[in-house]
Amino acid sequence: MARTAILVRPTEPRDAAAIAVVGQACPSAADWSANQYEDAVRTNYQGWLAEHDGAVVAFVITRVAADEVEILNLAVMPDRRRLGVASQLIERALERAIAAGAARAYLEVRASNSAAIALYEKNGFARTGRRTSYYSSPAEDALLLSRNLS
Repeated sequence: MARTAILVRPTEPRDAAAIAVVGQACPSAADWSANQYEDAVRTNYQGWLAEHDGAVVAFVITRVAADEVEILNLAVMPDRRRLGVASQLIERALERAIAAGAARAYLEVRASNSAAIALYEKNGFARTGRRTSYYSSPAEDALLLSRNLS
């Protein structure tokens, strides 16, 4: 797919079903239901999504607590990968988190998810730890990554 205009905007509760479709198309994304996405958007989580021709093609869900922001879930439809969409979402989410007072961002990622690790490292995150057997189905370690925002 050629590079075309992507609209990045905050998520709304009405986006939950479309976000869930993107999540289901990405096995490496956290397995949340549409109801979980809707609850996240209605509560104290922040979300951003990317639309192309009116269709949701990617999203990020974060949670800001005190001076930290955690990236909880990020997914991009397979045909929109490697076009900068995920980086746009990360940038927007971190800008919002900085405005809310966050000084550090962090996340966990499957140790085998080399594409996601490369994406996060390209966006300034560094490996800071490992959680043994953090994930199930299949069991796998999580790498901890973080980035200073100040």
